[in-house]
Formats: sequence, structure tokens, C-alpha cells
Amino acid sequence: MKDPSRIYRCLLLVASLVTVGYLVGAAVHENYLAQWKVVQHQYQDILRQKATDDRGRELLAKFRVEMKQASIPALGAVDRCVTCHNGIDDPRMTDVEQPHRTHPGHILDKHPVDRFGCTVCHHGQGAALTFREAKADDVFWDYPLLPPEMTEATCVTCHDAEKLPPDQIPLLTAGMKLYQQKSCGSCHKLGGRGGALGPALDNEGAKTKHQLIMTSLRPPHTTWNWQLAHFRDPGGVVPDSQMRNPTVTQREALALAVYMLSQWKRDIPESYLAPDKIEQKYRALHPTPLTGEQVYQQYCNACHGNGSYSRWDKKFKRFVPAIRGVSLVSTATREYLQANIEQGRPGTQMPAWGPHAGGLLPDEITGVIEYLRAGAPTAPAMTALTLRGDPSHGLSLFLRNCAGCHGMNGRGGLAPEIGNPVFQRAATDEFIIGTIRNGRVGTAMPAFQRPEAPTLGDQDIADVLAYLRTLGEQKGRNAIAQNVTLSAPPGGRP
Repeated sequence: MKDPSRIYRCLLLVASLVTVGYLVGAAVHENYLAQWKVVQHQYQDILRQKATDDRGRELLAKFRVEMKQASIPALGAVDRCVTCHNGIDDPRMTDVEQPHRTHPGHILDKHPVDRFGCTVCHHGQGAALTFREAKADDVFWDYPLLPPEMTEATCVTCHDAEKLPPDQIPLLTAGMKLYQQKSCGSCHKLGGRGGALGPALDNEGAKTKHQLIMTSLRPPHTTWNWQLAHFRDPGGVVPDSQMRNPTVTQREALALAVYMLSQWKRDIPESYLAPDKIEQKYRALHPTPLTGEQVYQQYCNACHGNGSYSRWDKKFKRFVPAIRGVSLVSTATREYLQANIEQGRPGTQMPAWGPHAGGLLPDEITGVIEYLRAGAPTAPAMTALTLRGDPSHGLSLFLRNCAGCHGMNGRGGLAPEIGNPVFQRAATDEFIIGTIRNGRVGTAMPAFQRPEAPTLGDQDIADVLAYLRTLGEQKGRNAIAQNVTLSAPPGGRP
């Protein structure tokens, strides 16, 4: 009778032999064929070819095939990159293939590996012993190896970018300029200064891929690839993004991505910081005010353009005021402009820019007001007329002539919100009356008292004003009727 267990014993024997074979193969691979050992044997052969002088023969005699690492407790780094990159500080290795080639430039002259390591500049998984795991863009690692051209982003860890030679950090320098030219600060805060529509960017470079939306991004799923794609097409990477397309080239997107990666508040010991970095920290605490034109370019231009004409904002589907337009700056008081800049327009895309909100200094707010008013014509002399306004009739006129653009109750329309509390507090009666009468040149706001065909008379304007003031009604204000002073050019009514 056949033994039924024989077949199982045979299978167990075969499985055991296969397992032993795998174990032997793994031991051979780990001890003799590991990637780093193969690389070091290749480097040893290169050393033999180049050992034509006493120094070369000395290096060859001392070379050992073994794991090497730089341990830097102050930076929390254990970097084994030098296990494979053996020739990074050997000037004879400039013409060999990677990973044996000399480190480009003269960075290692002032940044020796045994003090700085590698990952503080290049990122990647320093403890890895294979190229795939060291690069770490498809393994579980927060900061994969940066592409060579993007390592500029880490220079600001210890240096002030403005003090470094521009030819050494061309992308970072270009990204800094583009950030200002594209008026990114209109929506984003950086260093406590900027708008509130988008997220603050102070620690953008510290983000990992797990904090970003990757569903629409093509591999590799890295933070730098996300930044590149996001600058080219914000809505394509983040659905329903409120960010306007900055319309940049691939090179410009790369520069902006490098600048974003440089925004990382790393905890680096002071002994590693260059003197210019310490000076930069001091300047951040004692900033020099920007000129009015610089403030406008960096924080206003993205929405208002050059400010001379009203703009239709496709993203938010509303008109953006012409804040440098002749009609506005010739009639708006300094107090009106200051209130709108410092307090913004609550409920709209216009943020507050005061020191405790947008971070602008008092001198900068004064400077940008002067910039807005530069070259403004002098308003004509006005003669006062006193009329009693009827808010009930004003409501009827408002609904017929104004609500289509300014919205019901003066809010939520396509045009500026005249029911906004900041506007109500800052705008004088004369300012509102002059705007209704003369309109705003360069905008969709018409003149309601055109000499050839006036739409509203003085009494009508008084009624509209009386109604508008009920929108920002404060305690003690008469909501039924009030006396309104209208101003007219010399010689009577227009």
C-alpha cells in the first residue's frame, strides 16, 4: 500500500531547498553583490587607473570597500551618500561618470561633508544604501532627493539669498523677483505681510506630499513637481482653486517652485548660520519701509492692474475698482483711502492691510496713498446746496438705477459694495454725491447728471444718499429722513 505522506515529504524537501537557495542568494547579494559594494569596486578600479602620482597611490592604498557615513547630530542627520559618492572631493574625478564624479563648483571648500552632510542641501533619504531608496521619490519618505537645479532652494537655510552671488542661485533669484512682479503678496502672506485670500507661505517648503492634493498630478508625486504643475495650471491641480493662472513659462514656474521650496523655517544651530543670515533675521525684526510704488506693485497689482481703469475679474465675476483712476483720486479724501487700505472691505476679496492684518507699516500705507494720488487733478470748487433727502424715494431710485451693479442693499453685486461698513464710515457725503453726479472715468459707473441728459436731479441724488446712509445706519441716525448737503459747481445746478 502506498504511503500517502510521501508526496508531502517531497514537496517539503523541495520547498526547503528553494528556501535555502534564496537565503544563500540573499547572503551573497548582501555581502558581495550589494549595490554600494559594486559601486565601490568600480571606484577602486578608477583609482588604480588614476594613481599615477604619490598622492594617488596613497589614496588607493588607504581605500577600503566598506560602508561610510557622515553623522551630524546638530542637524539630526546620518548621511551615507559618501558610501557611493566616493570621489566628490577628489579633483581628478572631474571627467568620470556618476556617482564617482567630483562635486560641481567649490561648495565643499566651505561646506565639508563631515560637518554639513548631504541631505541638508540635497534632501533624500541619507541612511539609504541604494539609489532608489536614497532618491526616495516613490518610497515612504517626506523629503525626496531634489533635482540638481532645485538644490538652490536650500541655500537660504544658512544664507541670505540677497547676499549670495546671483550666478550661483539663478533660479532662486528669478523666483524672488517673479513673486514680487506677479504680486503674489496680494493674496498670500509671507513674513507676516500680504493678503488673506490664499494660505500663508512662510513654511511652504516644509510641506510633505501628504499635505498636498495629488489626485490630478502626474508622477512623480513630489512637492516640487506639485509646485511646478500648480504654477502652470492652479485649477488643474487643485479643483476650484481661487488662484488666478499666473501665466508663466516652464522656466519661470521652475523658478517660483524653487522660491517656494526655500520657504522653510528650519531649526538650524546658530553656528551653522552665515553672518548675512543673522543680519537678515535682524532686518526682519526692523524692516525698512517700501516705497509707495513698491507696495503697490507687490500687494495691489494682481487685482487692480495699473489702477487706471476698472477691471472685470473673471475669477470672482465682479468689477475691480480703478483705484488710481482720475475720478476717484481727485475726489477721495486721504482719510477715505487710508480707511479702505487699513480696514479692507469685509465680505469682499479686498483684505485689510493695516499693521496687524496685512502687515504694512504706517509709512508704507502713507506712501501708497501718495502713489495713488500722484498726478491727480484738483477737484473743482463746489457750492453747497441744502436739501432734505427722502430714503423711501431713494430706495426706489436705487433699485432702478444702482442695484443692478451694486447689488441689493449695496452688497453682493458686480461693482464695489457701497453698503459695506468700511465704505459707509469712510465715504463723505460730498464724495458719494460727486461720484453719482460725475460717474467714474474708465469704469462702468456712469454720470447721472450729464449736462446733455441728466438722469437724476439734485433732489433725486439727495434721496439716494439718504437711502444709502440707512445701509450703514448707526445709533442715533434718523432712518426716516435727514438733511443732506449737496455740492454743485459755481453757477448753480448742473
